Amino acid sequence: MAKIDKWKIEKGLQKALAIEFVKDYCIKNKLSLEKLQNERFEVSYNECGFMHPSNIKPLGLTNDKETMPKTTLMIIFEDDCLRIEETEYTREFLSI
Repeated sequence: MAKIDKWKIEKGLQKALAIEFVKDYCIKNKLSLEKLQNERFEVSYNECGFMHPSNIKPLGLTNDKETMPKTTLMIIFEDDCLRIEETEYTREFLSI
């Protein structure tokens, strides 16, 4: 019997739900759902986000900031509501 990775399954479900939540927003704002599906996805306390990995090779701590993934789209839970927020990288990486 194959071992089930609970965390991987949970993260996949969270990402699928987040994509479904932003679907209409992306269509309305001409953002690519296909590109969004290929982004990394992270959840942190009251927000989650899609991130574009860096293509810069790390050189220890000398270029640490440049190698960090760029957040392309966020979902923030605030005042019992979910809201979608673009970043300075949204259009660069997700435009159709």
